[in-house]
Amino acid sequence: MLIKNGPLIPTKVIEDGSIVHKQPDEFNAEDFKMIEKNAKAKKLFYFGLGPDEYTRINQRRMGSPSSSS
Repeated sequence: MLIKNGPLIPTKVIEDGSIVHKQPDEFNAEDFKMIEKNAKAKKLFYFGLGPDEYTRINQRRMGSPSSSS
């Protein structure tokens, strides 16, 4: 399980000093390690809570309205 989009997207600083997301072909070993840890944590929450509860919590965290408010 590899999550490439989420709160821990690897970034880089470009010449003008702004921070942008790295393209997947620019990821290094440290970036992949961070992404894999994030995926493991999400997997633990998903299977520990169950898919319905995980979806409800994840939607609230992402700012989406929840149907069970």
